[in-house]
Amino acid sequence: MAVYLFHGEDRFARLEAVAALRREHDGDGALSNNSMSFDGARVSLGELGAAVSAAPFLGGVRWVRVDGLCGRFGFQPGGRRGRQLGDWDGLADVLQQLPPTTVLVFVEEELRRGNPMLQLIQPLADVREFARLKEKEAIQWLRGEVRRRGLHLTRNAAQALVDRAGGDRGALTQAVDKLALYAGDANVDETVVEMMVPAVRSVTIFNLVDAVAERRLADAMRALDGVRAEGEPETRIIQMLARTYRQIVITREVLDRKGSNEDIQSALKTNMEWLARRVRRQAQSYSQASADAALARILEAEVAIIEYRTDAGGLPEDVAVELLVAELAGAAGR
Repeated sequence: MAVYLFHGEDRFARLEAVAALRREHDGDGALSNNSMSFDGARVSLGELGAAVSAAPFLGGVRWVRVDGLCGRFGFQPGGRRGRQLGDWDGLADVLQQLPPTTVLVFVEEELRRGNPMLQLIQPLADVREFARLKEKEAIQWLRGEVRRRGLHLTRNAAQALVDRAGGDRGALTQAVDKLALYAGDANVDETVVEMMVPAVRSVTIFNLVDAVAERRLADAMRALDGVRAEGEPETRIIQMLARTYRQIVITREVLDRKGSNEDIQSALKTNMEWLARRVRRQAQSYSQASADAALARILEAEVAIIEYRTDAGGLPEDVAVELLVAELAGAAGR
């Protein structure tokens, strides 16, 4: 039995793995005549069962791919619970009776652990998750891509690129392609990255924290909806807000003693001039007292979440974060 389930938010890595698996099973070149693909949102169990049980035609392997079947039964927008399995409970029997000549591949976006179809398939399949790279992993992967292409990228530029493109290998690959065409043999520094590579995710957590720090309430609330739709956990939002406001507090101290941009970079322990310029601009709209108060308010939100989890009062994390964002972004003039 050869059943696979590839899922995760890193679409580039996920599809690359699917392509590699297909090449692995196409030793005789006959998969062009022995492949079927289904839209998981529309296929019936009967159609899938008939496809996987058929014998390959003039070849040794039959390839069947299904996209989005688990997502059909997952949580829907607005937090509504998805459809029950119904007749699809019978999929377990189909998988257990799969002919040895069939390779069945389920391809999904990121899935919640409680997804009922995932729970049904998981014991009977090779399940692989493709999460976005963490920051250090993304920088290491990026260095390999840069060497392979002969691109000259400074250390600060690599960090800036990961900050803007995130840990999605597809987004990073597109950014490297663009920089390679632009720069050729020239060195690429963080200024070039900032100019050439916009934030490529539809809504990033950086959009959110910038809107909050700059007290753009309407933009902040829209960005909050966006990052939640992208799957950012509430704890990550609080962590990024705390990081941003700590930078503002530090920068405000430097500004109060008439420090330069170089002094700000030193205080923030960064070599990125663009980061120092951005935080300086944000800090100029705060007094030391208001910056300290914002950081204290973030701590209050963290305490409220911990208290709720321990049945000691407090607030659910989604409510605590929404109130926090609204209060910080709407604090102009206080």
